[in-house]
Parts: sequence; C-alpha cells; structure tokens
Amino acid sequence: MRAIIHSIIFLIAFSAFGQENLQELTYEAFIDRVMQHHPTAFRASLLTETGDASVLSARGQFDPKLFGDINQKYFKNSQYYSQAQGGIKIPTWFGVSAEGGYEINDGVYLNPQNRTPDAGLWYAGLRLELGRGLIIDKRRAEFEKAKVFRQGTELEQRMLLNELNRDASFAYWKWNQSYQKVKVYEDALRNAQIRFEGIKNTAAFGDRPHIDTVEAFIVVQNRSVSLSQARLSFENAELQLEIYLWDQGFIPLELEGRIPSRKAIVADQSMLLSPLDSLIENHPYLQLNALKLEQKEIDLKLKKEQLKPKLTLKYNAISEPVGSNPLAEYSPANYTWGASFSYALLSRKERGDVRLSKLKIQDQKLSNALVEVQVDYKINAALNNYAQSIEQLSILRQLVENNEMLYEAEKSLFDMGESSVFMINSRESKLLKAQIEFIETQNKVLMLKSEFDYSLMFL
Repeated sequence: MRAIIHSIIFLIAFSAFGQENLQELTYEAFIDRVMQHHPTAFRASLLTETGDASVLSARGQFDPKLFGDINQKYFKNSQYYSQAQGGIKIPTWFGVSAEGGYEINDGVYLNPQNRTPDAGLWYAGLRLELGRGLIIDKRRAEFEKAKVFRQGTELEQRMLLNELNRDASFAYWKWNQSYQKVKVYEDALRNAQIRFEGIKNTAAFGDRPHIDTVEAFIVVQNRSVSLSQARLSFENAELQLEIYLWDQGFIPLELEGRIPSRKAIVADQSMLLSPLDSLIENHPYLQLNALKLEQKEIDLKLKKEQLKPKLTLKYNAISEPVGSNPLAEYSPANYTWGASFSYALLSRKERGDVRLSKLKIQDQKLSNALVEVQVDYKINAALNNYAQSIEQLSILRQLVENNEMLYEAEKSLFDMGESSVFMINSRESKLLKAQIEFIETQNKVLMLKSEFDYSLMFL
C-alpha cells in the first residue's frame, strides 16, 4: 500500500513539474493556423479558382478565330481544281458575327461559281440571326450560367471554411474540456492523498479509528481511477486536435506537449441582442439556392428562344486586290449575300423542353421556400440553445461556489475533530461533481457558440 501511495505522489509531483514549462496554445492562434494551413482551407480556395476558370472557358466562346482551308486535285497532269481560303471570324454578344478573309480558286474543272480573279478576292461581312438566337443563344447562356456558377463557388468556399472553423473549434473545446478535467482530478487526488496521510497519522495515535484510513484510501483509489480516465480522454482529444494542425507544404504537426490557454473564457452574449432577419436573408445557403434558380431561369430563356423560327442573313462585300491594296477595286455593287430559314411546324420537342424547364423552376422555388424555413429554424434553435446554456452556466457557477463554501466549512469542522470522514468525502464529492458539470457546461457554451456562428456562416 505504501508503495502505491508513493507512486501516486510521484506522478502528481512529476505532472506539476512538467507543466511548468509547457506552452499554451490559445484558441485564436489555433484557429488562425487552421485557416491558413489546413488542406481544406486550400481546397476552399480552389473553388473560386474553379469558378474563374469556368467563366474564362465560357468567355472563350466569343474569342476571334482564325481559319484556313485548302483543297486541290491533280489527275493526268491536269490541275482539276485548287481552292484556298483563310480569314478570321469574330463572334459578338448580340447574335451578330463578323467575318473577313481571302480566297483564291482556279483549275480546269473548277465550279464556275467558285472561280476568282487571278489575284483572288478579299471579303468582309456580317452574319445576323434575326429569329432564333437574336435574344440569347447557347454561347451567351453558357456564359451567363458560368458567371452565376462563379458566384456559387464563392458561397461554397465560405460554407466550406465555416464548416472547417466549426469542426476545428469543436476539437479545441473538447481538448480544453478534457484538460480542465485532468486539472480538477489532479487537485482532487492531491487533496485525497493529503487527507489520507493526516488520517493515518491521527489513527496511529488513537485519535481516529483505523477504519477511517481504509475509507480515506478508497477515496484515493477512486480519484486515481478518475484521473487515469481523464488523462486518457485528454490524450485522445490531443490526437483529434492534431488532425487540424498543419504547417506549410501540408506537413502535419503535433502538439508537442502544448496545453490549452488557462485564460478565463467569457461567453459572448452580444449575438443574443442582434437582429437576425438580415443575417438570415443573406445566408449563403439561401443565396446559393437563389443562384440555382437563376441558372434554371437562364435555361428556360434559352428553351423559349428555340420556339422561334431560325432566320439567318449573311452579307459579304468582296473586292479584287490590286497590288497590295485589297480595297483598290472596291465597289458597293460587288457582294455576296444569302438567307436561310427553318422552322419545326409542331415544335413538340421545343414546347416539351420549355415545359420541363418551367417545372424545374417551380420545383426549385418550392425547395428554396422549404430551405428558407429550415435555415430560419436552425439559426433560431442554435440561438436558443446558446442562450439557455449561458443561463445554466451562471447557475452552475453559483453551485460550485456554494459547494466550495460547504466543503471549506466541513473541512474546518473535520480539522477540529467535529466531522467524520464520510461527511468530508461527501462534501468533496459534491464539489467535484459540480466542478466537472461546470467545466462540461462551460465548454458546451463555447461549442454552441461555434455552432451558432456556423449556422449564420459568419466567415
């Protein structure tokens, strides 16, 4: 028994000595490192880059394009035909595309309509969509949707960072809670050990019955078991916290004996008085659903455009070059033009696509209405839980203070020989229970605050 007691005393002394030089890891420093170096934070930055890349890709559909083409045929020492052309096409936003280029064709069996002067022909003109494609076409629709998508990636980035902040905060508060429990149980074991030594000495002189030493030592054993369990929980909480600790280059870090900040943490109650209507209205999740609706409305606009007949006009001015001057022989009387028309008489496919798009919009609106109610509920529920936990914490703080008063009073009576081992142990057990409950509630408040911040997407 004496060897066990000395081992317990050594562990307490060693623990106290080892923690004198431990560095504290504050919550602010921890979260700052997480948000700067955690892989998820870099994943979040990739979201906005993805949005920018999508816009760049969609904008590329309006890039000018160079083209060139040559076809020749030789048979039995004769050049049947040679057709060559090259130029540039410039699409625009308003259903008009410009085109310019040069062509030169010749050959024995060349189609007469393709024949050009020996110096070739320069041409420049416009292509205009007067029916389908005048208001919107697939290129413009894709570009508009890409811009909406980019806005969505910014919201998704914000949501992902908030989720990372919440999960990391939970890990820190659990680690902080387990550390505080270790300190409480270390103090409880130290007090139990001191009391046991005192009772053992007084029992040796016959001032107390020897059975009191057994009861006192049982308390020492119970406190040792509780401390061992608390330390195990603390070690596991450390492992969980290290998931969020990274250095530059995505190198995982270890705590290396760091401990949570021992600075008193005061619950922030300012949000209890803040109006939530504007915060809920601008919630990223609601904005993201609004963007989904906007994309579906762009699709509907494009589908409606397909109901129109397709009417295309094309005009090119042509000019025979003289020397290096392509406009030397230009005349308004020299040109080519063309028109094309098509229309599906029943338009069943187009009408079906429009109806499907309208149904998708209606479904999205119903989904958005439901999501808005759910977001409102989650935010207000998180606020209620947070407010209630603050009230509980205030009561538990008073409960700890009152139990400390009763314990100190009972301790004084015990030292004067007017109380029993059972009573002092009972008072201490109630104080220990109140302290643990206070620690758990205090960290519950902090976790609920993190949950409330997450529900509002503060980042």
